Amino acid sequence: MAENIKWYGNKVFTLATEANVRAMKKAAYLVEKYVKQHFTLEGSGMTIKGEWTPGASRKKTKSNKRHFAAAPGKPPAIDIGTLRASITSEVEQHGLSIDGRVGPDVEKIAEKAPVGTDVNYGLYLEMGTPNMAPRPFLRPAIKKTRRKVVKIFKKANS
Repeated sequence: MAENIKWYGNKVFTLATEANVRAMKKAAYLVEKYVKQHFTLEGSGMTIKGEWTPGASRKKTKSNKRHFAAAPGKPPAIDIGTLRASITSEVEQHGLSIDGRVGPDVEKIAEKAPVGTDVNYGLYLEMGTPNMAPRPFLRPAIKKTRRKVVKIFKKANS
């Protein structure tokens, strides 16, 4: 006598995908939060007088503004907080792929200040330039949160 077997493959797949999307959102937010909390409040590196953007040549300007840079290897020092405020996380699902992203959201910044404000210097700070040692903030966050991220996904898939 043959038995009927019910197949719930699509339902199981949908539930697993939803669980992984939730886990990715949680993990991406964890990394975002870590990045924002670990920017240096006051630089301990060199003092820069005048307007200056990392990666640009050091030009003398008429500005008396001073920026106290973070020491090489340390997260960037907060000046006015544009880069830190621009750090966001987002998750997108494309078929079987779930992508999580953490970093500066240039489009979001541009919406708030359509004059052309962006945070392209985040890359220069993260990776360094020929004239400046890196002040990484994303890679250390991923490294420091790795164990918690793994736990998030293990819990979602158990």
